[in-house]
Amino acid sequence: MRTALVTTCYREASAIGAFLDAVLAQTRRPDEIIIVDAGSDDGTVERIRERISAGAPVRLIVEPSACRSRGRNLAVAESTGEVIVVTDVGALPRRDWFERIVAPLEADPSIDVVAGYYEAEGESLWERAVAAAIVPVADEVDPETFLPSARSIAFRREVWARVGGYPEEARFNEDTPFDLALKALGARFVFEPSAVVRWLPEASVGRLFRQFFRYARGDAQCRLWFRHYAKAYIGLGLGLAIIVAAALWWWPLLLLLPLLGVAYWARHAARAYKRTRSLAAAALAPAANLIVDLAHLIGYTRGLLDRRHGRANANPTGSH
Repeated sequence: MRTALVTTCYREASAIGAFLDAVLAQTRRPDEIIIVDAGSDDGTVERIRERISAGAPVRLIVEPSACRSRGRNLAVAESTGEVIVVTDVGALPRRDWFERIVAPLEADPSIDVVAGYYEAEGESLWERAVAAAIVPVADEVDPETFLPSARSIAFRREVWARVGGYPEEARFNEDTPFDLALKALGARFVFEPSAVVRWLPEASVGRLFRQFFRYARGDAQCRLWFRHYAKAYIGLGLGLAIIVAAALWWWPLLLLLPLLGVAYWARHAARAYKRTRSLAAAALAPAANLIVDLAHLIGYTRGLLDRRHGRANANPTGSH
């Protein structure tokens, strides 16, 4: 079957070279490689064009202000592939990633979607702690419920067309409604843990908060509800109840608050240690979990307000 690798980028001058090196070094190359740039002004476009001039079999489309969904849909529409593989420029696929992610689709015509795996990396201790906090290891993934990320996914062009492509109105959380639409269609998913891309999660406090704030805001706007949002609201409710009750029973509650904090820290630290076997990263990971939980709470609430006031899921940069 003819295959196409599609991706989008925006201001990725520092990452595009390594990404193209990894794609072009695959044990099996895609029949087409299509990149949609959202109007980068940092040299990304020029670097891609230099690689094309040097012979790289890449097609570049510049679509100013295109969000990820728009860029992916445009790339798929412009391709001739029966099998579409999607990843992000910020990710680095292992050499056999493409070969492994398309293999199930070629081996079994009843399979519609292959969910690959994404392996978080980190150089600093904090980066490793963030990775341990937010990324499950492959053994933790439930293939029946796992919703693949666009960092590592392959699907048949036919099912993409039947669900209308990636939802262009969902600019922060486009992967999730796309995956859910495919599941609602009855598409058959399989998880392929050996199809791995490596990536570096947002590690600064501000960027980490903003990333999960946007995910939560987008989910609320799309009327999606997941267990982690329930946990965030339950935590808020419990905290408010303790504050109110403290006016009457301040002494026992003064003891309860530190105990709840220790329980929160211990729970997340234990999971992080299981993932990393690093005591230092495990000790820091709950701080990243706390940032994510706050982002979920505030972002989802903001999304509910957006929906109430009829505001669309807007992305000021128009891209990533």
